[in-house]
Amino acid sequence: METFQEVLDFIEPEQVGRYWFSGQSITPQSRIFGGQVLAQCLMAANKTVPEAMTAHSMHAYFLRAGDSTAPIEFEVDPIRDGRSFATRRVVARQHNQAIFNTSISYQVHEDGMRHTDRMPDVSALAFKHEPELTSEGKLRYPLLERYGVERMRADDPAGSAMKVGQNNWYRGKGTLVNEPRVHQAALVLISDFSLLSTALRAHKEIDWWRDFMFASLDHSIWFHEPADLNKAVLYHCDSPWSGNARGFNRGQFWSQDGVLLASTTQEGLMRKKTR
Repeated sequence: METFQEVLDFIEPEQVGRYWFSGQSITPQSRIFGGQVLAQCLMAANKTVPEAMTAHSMHAYFLRAGDSTAPIEFEVDPIRDGRSFATRRVVARQHNQAIFNTSISYQVHEDGMRHTDRMPDVSALAFKHEPELTSEGKLRYPLLERYGVERMRADDPAGSAMKVGQNNWYRGKGTLVNEPRVHQAALVLISDFSLLSTALRAHKEIDWWRDFMFASLDHSIWFHEPADLNKAVLYHCDSPWSGNARGFNRGQFWSQDGVLLASTTQEGLMRKKTR
């Protein structure tokens, strides 16, 4: 698979019952990338709500490491169907155990009062087509390649007040179909890149890969405006706190013309290895 659309088509769960779905994973992976399961749960739940509704928030927990070689079963619980809101709970299972669960809230479009934050001032958009390599010539971030996603790091201008954080431009390879729910699922998948590692940037003297183990614990995303993932989006992440073997991270997705598309939060495990 070379394009982002091919990846999304491949991971989209197949409906095998009214509220039961089956999906597969991109391989090889030592454990399933969390952004994939987030997107798959949204795709499954989307098929159980009216087309007039779109998700406005997701709140999820990573329960166990997923096995990329085994199918994933998705059970959708239709908790509530209202005139303007609907709620779905999705549990992902492998080997008869829950590996992930999420609650998703949907809403019909409504007019209302509006205000928005301002987009961060970051360096210009200029993607490099060559992937990042290690000193040994291996892919530094193989998941980006496997999921058909490109990243360009963007630095804050000199004198920025940003302390613990990072900015990255993301885009998918190829062209996505003109379907809002596809673009929303694409944004959900990308939302698990960068976020966990933001808290690690507060402790630059530590060799994280050698001395620590880390994993996503939970993940939330709020959708503010429709996203066009055929254009690069800025992912602005910061981390206000870490402690008790956890790091707390926040993120904002911005369009190139300064529209706040979505907001995210995530806690990650940051545990020192004992052996």
